[in-house]
Amino acid sequence: MHQLLVATMDVVQSLLYYPQRLLEFILVVVSIFAHFLEARQNIWSRILAFPIALTNIYVYSVRQLYGKVIYSIVFIFFNAYAYLRWKGTLHRKSVQITRISYKMLLSITGVSMLGSMVWTVIAYVYLNKFPLISTYGDTCYMFLGFIDKWLMSHKKLERWIIAVFRYIIFSLACYQKDAIILSIQYLILSLIAIYGQIQWYISYKAMKI
Repeated sequence: MHQLLVATMDVVQSLLYYPQRLLEFILVVVSIFAHFLEARQNIWSRILAFPIALTNIYVYSVRQLYGKVIYSIVFIFFNAYAYLRWKGTLHRKSVQITRISYKMLLSITGVSMLGSMVWTVIAYVYLNKFPLISTYGDTCYMFLGFIDKWLMSHKKLERWIIAVFRYIIFSLACYQKDAIILSIQYLILSLIAIYGQIQWYISYKAMKI
């Protein structure tokens, strides 16, 4: 018990001593909560996503994970669209969970990974002095993220499959940058993505009855 208390105090002291780590810790907690709400199809997940994306721009710029920065900027517009789709309007009902074919899922995933590989090579060869995107995990997260969020906006069931894959990859990218807190965050998010897949599948089957 004493060792646990000492370890906890060390973590708290470390967070307070390094403001960057404290900001990352707060971001991790809020992000995990927002993803849990998203798995439950709660509209508040879309509202919380705005401050999270803005904070991501700063945090990942410091970590030199610029693919995540670019993704976060574009995501702000994606999320505004997703909010309207999820909430519905006077002229359009809120979107319901549907599916895409596995052939389409494999195609868009393959194209995204190929695009990530090409961009990584370009960044390594031509932007070595200006590390716009430093790792393949970062680029893969960015390319898959655009597709993932389009699928999320339209509540496509298969978006969670892509989410699990990209969260695990980005967790490794964060680990390479010694961003341990962020690395742990994306491992947790991968578990939430599995939970989200289950919850959305249950909702999808319920609508089919």
